[in-house]
Amino acid sequence: MFLLELIKKKIFNCYLYVLHIFVFISCYLNSPKLCAYLIKISLFRQKSLNKKVTSKKITLVLYRAIGERDIRIVQKSSNRIPQIFFMRRSLTKLIFYFFSGKRKIFFNYLKPGLYFDEKEYFNQNKEYQMKLEIFWTKVIFNLKKLYKDKNLELITFNCNYYAEISLYAGCNKNNLPVKLWLKECFRSDPATEYFIKKNRYGHIFKYFQKISVYNKSMKNALIEVNKSNSKKISVNGCPRILDFIIKEKYSKKVKDILFLSFHNKSGIPPNKQNEKYNWNKSYDKTIKILNKLSNNKNLNIVIKRKKNSTYKPKLKISKNIKVYDSGTAQKYINEADIIIGQNSASTIEALINGKHVLVPFFEKKKILKKYLYNFDKKIIFNSEKKLKKHILSLIDKKNIFPLKNSKNQKTIHSYYGSSKNVIKNYEIFLNS
Repeated sequence: MFLLELIKKKIFNCYLYVLHIFVFISCYLNSPKLCAYLIKISLFRQKSLNKKVTSKKITLVLYRAIGERDIRIVQKSSNRIPQIFFMRRSLTKLIFYFFSGKRKIFFNYLKPGLYFDEKEYFNQNKEYQMKLEIFWTKVIFNLKKLYKDKNLELITFNCNYYAEISLYAGCNKNNLPVKLWLKECFRSDPATEYFIKKNRYGHIFKYFQKISVYNKSMKNALIEVNKSNSKKISVNGCPRILDFIIKEKYSKKVKDILFLSFHNKSGIPPNKQNEKYNWNKSYDKTIKILNKLSNNKNLNIVIKRKKNSTYKPKLKISKNIKVYDSGTAQKYINEADIIIGQNSASTIEALINGKHVLVPFFEKKKILKKYLYNFDKKIIFNSEKKLKKHILSLIDKKNIFPLKNSKNQKTIHSYYGSSKNVIKNYEIFLNS
């Protein structure tokens, strides 16, 4: 089975490699027609989205794993949404790279990067930007022809990916609607304020016909960034809230502990004032606690890490602890009884799931507490001794899950919104 999966992965990597080379060639030959054809044949549908839909409308979605999960949840409950096809974001990066003025023929075609930072983007040669926008305009024109002018639209999940801005402009010039399904709706209050004051992408919103957000806080923030957003935004809630509402109660002894690793600067605005601020102590001391608990062979301790945003702890993790990097946190949250997490959407999902949620805050500088998400104070632990003691008080005791977590409902709704009309809201958003 493992060998078969390995062979499949190698074949897929070869396909991607060849696809990226041909897209690069289409840019080199200045052939938007060829590029449009390559994009069309590279579009894909997830197996989970094979359910028949009645709509003739086609929605092209710039792929993100979390975004795909949101769409899958909506489609599971509705056949009234458009046909969904995913577009690889690596193609937008590759095309951007070619027109950035830094192009080289020999580079990693399997994983094309931008080789560009945000400052360089805003300072780059305007001629390159213009050529890129013209190219995308012609690509979208040819893509519409390939679909015989069917009812097409594009959806993106983020408003700060500068490699995709020219794509939006190209869609705009071809009257192909672009919608923003914003997945970055989880921020601490100071991080939201920073997003409003320092956002350099306010001009992008002119390309979006509709905007969907999970909560009122992000709606207000986007209106502050660009006043015209007030007419476009709908607060639709987060579909993932439906993934974690468990109706059937079950009895279980507490023995499974999950640590949702967090970015060491999550929720802390990235300005000069906060350069030395981080969550390193909280992270290190959590590992220290888990290492001690791992000596108990009756406990099952798991760490779910994020691939590209995980702080590397100073302590070596015990061999008795299982560490996973791939996949979403959903599976691990479902299997756990106690979840230790901090500023992440997954930590709030654990509250929705009705689990024991513990938030470590072991930093010496108490000013950092304002950078935490708005958790109920009873689940925030200021000392490792108290956190360890609380965990030990829960272990081996029978609990009726899911827990009500009634005191955490305010936190859940402020970030994830209401679960009442989520499906209907997204049917309207996708079909409008």
